[in-house]
Amino acid sequence: MTHNLGVDVGGTFTDVIVFDEESGELTISKVLSTPENQSEGVVTGVTRATEKADTAVGDLDLVFHGTTVVTNMLLEETGADVGLLVTNGHEHVLHLARAWTPGPLYGWMAMEKPAPLADLVDTRGISGRVASPSGERTEGIDEAEVEAAVDELVDNGVEALTVALLNSYLNPALERRVREVVADAYPDLPVSISSEIVPEYGEYERTLTTVINDYARPTVIRYLDTLDDRLAAEGFHGSMNLVRSDGGLMSSASAKRRPVELALSGPSGGVVGAATLAEKKGIPDVLTLDMGGTSTDVSLVEGGSPSTSRETKVGYREFKARSVDINTVGAGGGSIARVQINGSLVVGPNSAGADPGPASYGRGGDQPTVTDANVVLGRIPEAVKLGGDLELDRDAARSAMERVAADRGSSVEAAAQAVVDLVNENMYSALRVVSVERGYDPREFGLVAFGGAGPMHANALADLIGSYPLLIPPGPGVMSAFGFLTSDVQNEFTETFLETETDVSGGDVAAAYDGLREEAAAWLRDEGVDPADHTFDYYADCRYYRQDIQMSIPVERDALTGERGLAEIKGDFEDRHDRQFGFSLDAPLEIANLRVIGKGTVQGVELAAEELGGEDPSAAHLATESVYFGDGFHETPVYDREELRPGNRLAGPAVVIEDDATVVVQPDHVAEIDRFGCIEITRGDTQ
Repeated sequence: MTHNLGVDVGGTFTDVIVFDEESGELTISKVLSTPENQSEGVVTGVTRATEKADTAVGDLDLVFHGTTVVTNMLLEETGADVGLLVTNGHEHVLHLARAWTPGPLYGWMAMEKPAPLADLVDTRGISGRVASPSGERTEGIDEAEVEAAVDELVDNGVEALTVALLNSYLNPALERRVREVVADAYPDLPVSISSEIVPEYGEYERTLTTVINDYARPTVIRYLDTLDDRLAAEGFHGSMNLVRSDGGLMSSASAKRRPVELALSGPSGGVVGAATLAEKKGIPDVLTLDMGGTSTDVSLVEGGSPSTSRETKVGYREFKARSVDINTVGAGGGSIARVQINGSLVVGPNSAGADPGPASYGRGGDQPTVTDANVVLGRIPEAVKLGGDLELDRDAARSAMERVAADRGSSVEAAAQAVVDLVNENMYSALRVVSVERGYDPREFGLVAFGGAGPMHANALADLIGSYPLLIPPGPGVMSAFGFLTSDVQNEFTETFLETETDVSGGDVAAAYDGLREEAAAWLRDEGVDPADHTFDYYADCRYYRQDIQMSIPVERDALTGERGLAEIKGDFEDRHDRQFGFSLDAPLEIANLRVIGKGTVQGVELAAEELGGEDPSAAHLATESVYFGDGFHETPVYDREELRPGNRLAGPAVVIEDDATVVVQPDHVAEIDRFGCIEITRGDTQ
C-alpha cells in the first residue's frame, strides 16, 4: 500500500497530510512547531500522522516538505558568514544597490539601511571579466590571486563563497574556473556562481541573489542532512522533495545547491492547492487567503494558474527568484491586540507565536490575541480542541481581552469584535494589493480560504471585498501541505535576450527557446523525472523599448514561427500593460529575457468527487451555542464537519468545527457541501 505525505512548517503549527493512493483517503494532523529546531516538529508530525493513517513512516513513498528555514534566516539575519569575489573595482556593488534603498523611513530624511549579507571586509576584487557585449572576449583570471583571496576569506571565518564577476551572464567560463580553483583548495566550502543562480543582466540583483543563496546554504545543508537522518531512523526509504517558492518541487540535493529558491516555500503550496481545487470546481479565477497563527498570505489565481513574480521579497530584501506572487501581512490568530496611548486599537504585527501562544492556549501567554477574541465571541465553540488535543482556556482568553475592553471603555464582547474587525480590515487591504492594484476587479473572483484561522474570518472578508463563492476546502488548516501533494517538479531556465521586435524574428526567439528547453529537460532527467512526464512553459520578459517596467508574458513557442511571429506577444503585453497602468505606448516591444519552465508531473494526490445527497445537515449537528456577530448574540448551530455530506445545506449563522480549523458562516449566508467536500458559502436567503 503506497502513501504520500506533505508536511508544512508554520510559525505556530506544523501541518501534515497523508494520502492513501489505494483508498484515496486523506488523513491530517497538526503539531506545535519547534522553531529552535524545525526537524523535531517535522519528525513528530510525520510519525503522528502516519500512525493516525494506520501506516508507518517506512511505508511512505513520497514526502513533500515546505520549510521556513530560509525565510526565518533572512528575517532574523542568522545566516552564514559569506565571502564575496567580484571584479576589481566593483567591491561596493551591494552597497550601491539601486536608487531605491530598502529599509524603514523615520521622519522625512533618515533611514535605516540593512547591512549587506556579505560584509565588505569579506569582499575581494579579482582580475577577470567578460570584456565584449557578445561575451566572446574575456580578460582571464589570475589563479594565484584567487587562491590568495580565498585563503584570506577562509582565515576570516567565511562559511560559504559567492563568485559574481562583471557581465558573467554573457559567458560563465571565468566564474566556473574560479569555482574549480576554490574547490581544489577547499573542497568542503560551498561555492555559488552568479551565472548559474541568475544568468541575467543586472549586476546588483545577480550578486545579491547569489549571496543570499550562500547565506542560506550551510544552514539548509545541515537542516536537510539532519532531517534525512531522523526520517531514516524512523524507517523512511522513499523520496523527499522540497517545495520551491514558485510552488514546484525539487530534490533535497537541488535544494542544498539552490536554497534561495526556498524563500517562500510554505506559502506557495497553499496557493497551488487552492488553484487545483478551484479549477476542479470550474472556478478558474480566485483569490486565496491563508491565515495562520503569525501572518496572512494572499494571492491571485487567474485561469487556474497562480500569479508568479520574478522578484521575491523577504523583509527589506528583494531578489531575483521566481515565486508565487504572495502579499503577506502580520495578521494571524496569534496577532497581539493593544490600545495605544492615543486610544486607538492596533492588532499585530507582533505575534504570540507558538510558545507561549495566545492566552487561550493555557501555555503561559497572557497577551490578548485574535484567537482570544474569537474565543470570547463564541466563534470557537466549547467542543473545539486545536489540533485535536489542545483544550482552550476560555477564562484566560476573557481575562486577556478584558484589558483591551478596559482601555477602550467598552464591553468585553465589543472589544473582541473590534479586534476581529480590525484584523479583517488588514487582510482586506492585502487582498486589494493583489487584485485592485494589479488591475483586477475582486468581485469577478471567488475566494478560497484556508489556514488554521482563515475559515473563521473568510466570510466577513468575502463580504468586504465582494468575492464569491467562498470555498473552504477539506482540511483547511493543512492546505499548504495538501498543495504540496498537487505540485510538480519544476525549475526555471533563463537567458538574457535584449532584442526589439524590429531586430529579430519569431524564429530567432523560437531557436533561443529550444536551447533553454534542452537545459530544462536535462535538469528534469537529473531529478529522476521520466521524459514522458516532461512539460515546458515559455515566457518572455517584455517592456517598451527604453523603458524599465517589465512584464512576464506567456508564449506559445510553436506560434512564433507562424505568420504573426512576435505580434501575439506584443498584443498580450500591451493588453496587460493597459489593464495595470491604464495606457499603452507607441514604441517597439523589447524582449529583455526569455524563460522556460521545465515541469515533471508527480502524482501525489488525486481528488475524488462524491455523489450529492440530501440537504438536511442534522446528522452532523453537535450543539447550539450563543455566538456574537456584531449586533449581538445569535443562537447558532454547531456542526461536525466529518459528519457533513455532499449536498448538505447550512443556513447562517452556523459554525462548523474540525480538528484543524473552525468555519464561521455569518447570518444571511448559505453554506453547501459540494462533491469534493468543500464548504461553499454564498450570500442568500436563509429561510
